[in-house]
Amino acid sequence: MERNAIIQKIRKLMELQLSAENVGQSGEAFAAANAIHKLLTKYNLSLDEITSEDDNEKDGLFMSSKMPAHDEYGNWRDILMGKLAERNYCRNMGILEQPSIMMVIGKRENVEIVIQLYNRLSEIFLLKAKNGLIAKYEEEDGNMTLEQQNDYMESFLLGCVDGLMEHLDSVEKNIEEKFLAIRWKSKINSWEEKHANREGRIKVEVDIKEEDAYTSGIVEGRNTRLYQEIK
Repeated sequence: MERNAIIQKIRKLMELQLSAENVGQSGEAFAAANAIHKLLTKYNLSLDEITSEDDNEKDGLFMSSKMPAHDEYGNWRDILMGKLAERNYCRNMGILEQPSIMMVIGKRENVEIVIQLYNRLSEIFLLKAKNGLIAKYEEEDGNMTLEQQNDYMESFLLGCVDGLMEHLDSVEKNIEEKFLAIRWKSKINSWEEKHANREGRIKVEVDIKEEDAYTSGIVEGRNTRLYQEIK
């Protein structure tokens, strides 16, 4: 397909995404955004080339707004964001003085995709974890303290993240994807060397408190077919 036809197709998808967001159709907006990402990656295009005839941001990096990295169920959000960012040519950045905050850095369209994927997966995994907790609570005849419930939720959610990543890692990357991963990793490393304290990066610790919940989460994560919605 020639370049102009690809650009027109992406512009139509962008219009679809905006329209879907305006009427609250999050599923349609999500699918459109990811279809755009696929085309941009496949044909090595940037959103600048789609929205303008000039390519003024060849090596530019975009930093997302600050987001909470933790909730009452632990640091699974930080871990999920980090893994999604890595697989989409971005990086999840921490702040030494604010350990509960995370940000994503990378090319603007890649950062936006990461955040959309993160938001959607957070909803999916939380729903699965809540369903699992309800079943566990009934199985225990209601004999679960709030701390035990939180431990179950945290372990289940960590399992979901690891299960999904196992599935994604099983899909072989093509040459273009490997090339882009190398290029953007190098660009972000260069940015960090100039603007960030690498010694101050937050190390995310994983603590599995309920092995059964974690195992159940892994199964659910493996069965979460993220890209089935993108056709």
